[in-house]
Amino acid sequence: MQLLINKTQLRLLVSALCLVLSGNLMAQAGVVIGISGQHLVQVNVENGALTPLHKLENLPAGEELRNLVYIPKDEAFYSTLYTETNPTLVRIRQTGQWEIIGEFKLDGKTPFFCKALTYNDKDDQLLVAVSLDGDLPDDGKAETLLEVDRENASCSLAATIRQLPAPDDFDEMAVFEGRLFGMDGVEDRSTTYLYPFDLNHLDGRELFAGTKQNIPYFTMDDVVIVGHLLYYPHRPTQGWYFFDLRGRRWFELGKIHGPASLGAIKLTGLAYLPLSQA
Repeated sequence: MQLLINKTQLRLLVSALCLVLSGNLMAQAGVVIGISGQHLVQVNVENGALTPLHKLENLPAGEELRNLVYIPKDEAFYSTLYTETNPTLVRIRQTGQWEIIGEFKLDGKTPFFCKALTYNDKDDQLLVAVSLDGDLPDDGKAETLLEVDRENASCSLAATIRQLPAPDDFDEMAVFEGRLFGMDGVEDRSTTYLYPFDLNHLDGRELFAGTKQNIPYFTMDDVVIVGHLLYYPHRPTQGWYFFDLRGRRWFELGKIHGPASLGAIKLTGLAYLPLSQA
């Protein structure tokens, strides 16, 4: 009898996971594009396989592009460069051509460093998470959200997050169903916090992460939402995961992998590209 129950439970679990994935992929109507080293790649969200698309020529030696968002009205991706020294906005075309727009500036001041980048399509806002109060390594927290002018990288204050206790840092962020989800990985607690804010509250106020979801500690580098699933890599293991924003469960789908032509794989940017513009 116990064996029958276990088999039944297993079938139900597999069926539920298949329904989540199939339903999400049906709603996808787009592809996921990533950055690995000097390449734009297409990411198979079902298994983490990378397919090279275009080489990003003439990137500065020793530097990497971090973060990736796609803005349909601009027909362009946006990314960040020099994230730990002079945080800079970059525009990337689907052909792989890229250009520096400028350093992020708030009232003439360049942030010490930046972390996450996301796009609020409801209000046409490009948002970047930065530190305005301290340099690495003494300060590792991006406590401030800035709204970015995509023509010159000048910024205005969108919000700050109350400091202590955690979560009090925007390691990653993404927009879903009218809310901004921040992610704060706290290694000494072996926890990553996911916490939502109302997009209408990005008016310069201080935010407090009162409602939060806890998952294990992940080093994500970037995230992307497809349907209701939040996909992300875990850098130390090259694991490929998703978190169900409705079901509030996480799963490992496999390992990030790709052809030898990509060299050492490190997925530092993820963006959703609608099929109509792919």
